Amino acid sequence: MYAGRAPSFFHGELAAIMVGTAYAAADEYARILAARALALEPDRTRSELHDYQRHLGEALGVVHTAEAALRRTAEDWMETCRRNATGEAPFTVAEDNRLALMFLNAGRMVWDVLQGILFRTAGSRHARDGERMQRYFRDAATYWTHVGPSMAEPLYRRVGCDRLGLPSDHIPLIP
Repeated sequence: MYAGRAPSFFHGELAAIMVGTAYAAADEYARILAARALALEPDRTRSELHDYQRHLGEALGVVHTAEAALRRTAEDWMETCRRNATGEAPFTVAEDNRLALMFLNAGRMVWDVLQGILFRTAGSRHARDGERMQRYFRDAATYWTHVGPSMAEPLYRRVGCDRLGLPSDHIPLIP
């Protein structure tokens, strides 16, 4: 691991935290659906409504996809470190850019589903202080306001330049 580059590693750490937070939010969402009685039919819960089932299914599909991307990118990162340590191939800036962007995309995917589906449709009572869903949203929003996700635009440019065979290390990652 000491044969790797830091930017992609840091993005991997952030993505791992976000995927775990999204799983926790999905678990909380399922708990909310099972516990929340319908206003007009108190003997039924939200879990029985197709729209809420769809919301949860869509969210889980994205979170599972982000986790798969996270795991595969982590494997690629370790393999790139191994090749660098054995002298087979250096861990280049282009590899670092590619891996960082993949990790960043995984984090952004789960942010979108956490705030756009799970938090938004859980109900306003779950946005209050002390509620688990509010905490997961707040923790994820802390990621979203971190400098890491703001590197998306420069990483897009860097990866594009790398693919075109153009230099990319002159593009600052931090705006």
